[in-house]
Amino acid sequence: MMKLSVVGKNGSVSAQGEKRVHLVYLPAYRPGDTILLEVDAPGLYKVRLEDTLPPAVVYLSETQAHFPIPFGNERGGYSPRAFIGKRHFIEAEKADDAMAQIRRNLAFNPFDGTKNRGMYPHMTHNVKYEDSLRNKLLPNKGLFAPRCVIDGFLANESHRLYPHQSWGINRNPNAWLTCEFGRAVDIDCVRLAIRGEFPHDNYWVQATLRCSDKSEEIIHLQKTLDIQSFPLTRHGITSLTLCELMMSDEPSPFPALSLLEIYGKDAN
Repeated sequence: MMKLSVVGKNGSVSAQGEKRVHLVYLPAYRPGDTILLEVDAPGLYKVRLEDTLPPAVVYLSETQAHFPIPFGNERGGYSPRAFIGKRHFIEAEKADDAMAQIRRNLAFNPFDGTKNRGMYPHMTHNVKYEDSLRNKLLPNKGLFAPRCVIDGFLANESHRLYPHQSWGINRNPNAWLTCEFGRAVDIDCVRLAIRGEFPHDNYWVQATLRCSDKSEEIIHLQKTLDIQSFPLTRHGITSLTLCELMMSDEPSPFPALSLLEIYGKDAN
């Protein structure tokens, strides 16, 4: 049994199904509303929690997954059409058993967020964005949030509003970014795309890929808008961290990442 609900201050609206469930939520969302997905067991599920975003295969580590509807600065990295207005379509289904062994981008999840619970992949980082007068015009918390690099959108020629969202380090020389998988996976390739609004932006010439098994791989990056690929074979890891970021000697203090893809499959 599967259950989808929108839960808020005024109660909840729900729908149920066996292997698939969809919910048409008619009212406009309000601050504090949360999408709740309840399932019988942890595992892989195909979800679409907003109809302006593509569906994604995610791993639920628990029997409940929570997705708070973004408002305010949290909305900076989304389309201006997302979560707006009335009549919202939400759906989820149990993934086919064969999905676990299909090679795919294990980092893809447009429904990730800092307040997400129980749904992977999930991004974490150590960068803080301070509120300022500029943030009222350019909502940094959402526009430069870690989820922006795994949402499936790539428009890395600018640092402006959607669809140019990216992960920025806010001048933190020790910044790191981690993709948590929620279970053991086998990977074979990492693909990155830096943001490249030069000369506003800088870029990293070197970085370290650190896996949960404590192994590391140093990679060298180029000044390009193209996606850069790095073979990386690891088995049974639960997370991958991008760290030890070394900027070029160009004057800008603003390097940023627009895309992170990690290819592989679930570990046996």
